[in-house]
Amino acid sequence: MSCGVCASCGGEPFRGTLTYTSPAHGGWGVARMGQLLPESYQLFAGPAACGRHGALSACLQGRKDTIAYLYLSEDDIVSGGYERAIADGAEELLAWLEKRGRTPRVMMIFVTCLDDLLGTDHEALAAELHERHPEVRFIDCHMNPITTDTKVPPAVNIRNKIYSTLDVAERKDGGVNLIGSLVPLLKDGEYYDLLARMGAAPARQITDFSTFDGFQQMARSRLNVVLAPPGVYAAEQMEKKHGTPWLRALVSYDPREVTKMYRALAAALGADCPDLSGYEAACEEDFARTREVLDGLPVVLDGDAVTRPFDLARALLERGFRVKRLIVQDVVASDAENYRWLRERCAEVEIIQPQDPRRVLFRDRFPECLC
Repeated sequence: MSCGVCASCGGEPFRGTLTYTSPAHGGWGVARMGQLLPESYQLFAGPAACGRHGALSACLQGRKDTIAYLYLSEDDIVSGGYERAIADGAEELLAWLEKRGRTPRVMMIFVTCLDDLLGTDHEALAAELHERHPEVRFIDCHMNPITTDTKVPPAVNIRNKIYSTLDVAERKDGGVNLIGSLVPLLKDGEYYDLLARMGAAPARQITDFSTFDGFQQMARSRLNVVLAPPGVYAAEQMEKKHGTPWLRALVSYDPREVTKMYRALAAALGADCPDLSGYEAACEEDFARTREVLDGLPVVLDGDAVTRPFDLARALLERGFRVKRLIVQDVVASDAENYRWLRERCAEVEIIQPQDPRRVLFRDRFPECLC
């Protein structure tokens, strides 16, 4: 058995310890999340080491034309010139963009963990910059892993920052917002069709908009539907600012749970829920066909690849799949019940914490499986 769950850690897979971060780690960093905001530009201010990974990712993913880096030295920090350096850097960047006809509607100023220790007055800084550039909004954003175990970690905070740029709409319409997901839902899936049949249209997601003015339409929706846990805080803040109610309708991989979610959504909209039995039956048929094709091939699930890995593991195990291993850093509250079920019913399933420093040994390879 691997050291993900073993005697050395008392059978508990999750430890609070030093972390190992793979140099190959990619995916959705906070800078990439922020770039979902249309007509925005980012200024990343911090020590060179802090921005290196984000800069390389931006180059590799074709996003480098909407982010600039201001590398701060130790002298900038200890001399007390930190805030002035950021303000001057923003001015220089805006002048460069203006000459090229690319003045953004929003400038997102990213700072690092260092800023949490210095206590920068970002409201004053934003007010100063906005007074000089009234056509641009300035918001402070944070790439600070030290807040990972707080109520507002980076992935939660950046979503809130994005939606904080929505102005209060004069009137609401029949639309709903899909909050929390970083990628668009499939247009040919059942979600949009069922929402329309419940009288909820249009369904809006940030990925639908290429302009900042278009993005403002999301302030008109009558309901926010939260698809992923990091979107809850943003929905709570939007309810305070816009008076828009919200519904937690998180991703699930169990057709029965999906049916319950749609019924809750219909109730929130004051509509009748369409008949879902056909959808549920089709899902079960797909499960059965997939299990037959795999023919016992072990399955490994990655917590970065799916929103609720223990939910998916349970759905597969209950339908006869051979789930061998989960690679998950922690258990989110919305997946805790499924985690308990897994530990009680299927203790043989290995759970590996990817940032445990023991991962640097690269042991416990498992090549013949479906990941």
